[in-house]
Amino acid sequence: MRLFIGLAALAFCACTSAPAPAPEQAVEQFMWDYTKAWNRHDTATIARDFYRTGPSVQEQKANLDRSFDGLRAQGYHHSDIFAVKACMTGVDTAWAGMKFSRLKADGEPLPPKDRASSYTLTKFADGWRITKVGATPIKTEDPLACPAS
Repeated sequence: MRLFIGLAALAFCACTSAPAPAPEQAVEQFMWDYTKAWNRHDTATIARDFYRTGPSVQEQKANLDRSFDGLRAQGYHHSDIFAVKACMTGVDTAWAGMKFSRLKADGEPLPPKDRASSYTLTKFADGWRITKVGATPIKTEDPLACPAS
């Protein structure tokens, strides 16, 4: 009976202590979550939960509102993400690259069809935040690769 209880406890512990995802995976998931908020045009959430690019959340939101106004004036509806890659650049810093298209409601891409962007991220007490957009130049025709140290 003790053997059975011991094995059951061991099995329970193995099931409940799944390893934490690798830091790169956590950053990639953060970027996928960011794109979901971006596609909802949810500037309040982006400013609060994803960006740390300005002096305040209110200023970040105002900048995002202006950016989305400009995109919508061009017919922008959402972005189609093709690839996301993350690389750790330090203990609490990371780089992420993304390939995507900006699309109108009818699915037609806003020129240029293929786009790429890079991001610098820092891990704060409240989690990962994008601290710079366009951190390193990325060519759309090249595969996403970690920047050289």
